[in-house]
Amino acid sequence: MTDPGELARSALQRIHKAAVRHRDLELHHAADDIVRAAQAHGLDPGPVESYRSCPVCGAEPGQLCVNVPGRPVTPGDMHPERTK
Repeated sequence: MTDPGELARSALQRIHKAAVRHRDLELHHAADDIVRAAQAHGLDPGPVESYRSCPVCGAEPGQLCVNVPGRPVTPGDMHPERTK
């Protein structure tokens, strides 16, 4: 039997990937609502930070963070604000 948590994480990632592919911000919002609902029920939806916009550098969902003056980021990493 498939782990329900893993099934939910996989579904959320597919929703976010579709949102990136179709540039559909409403799909991102729907996935974020699902994450909040899962967390309210004590479930761990897994990391989905890369599918959120970065408030520091403006990276769009699916894009990597970039250096901005005074706020460098290690290649392949994200600004801490994006993960909160």
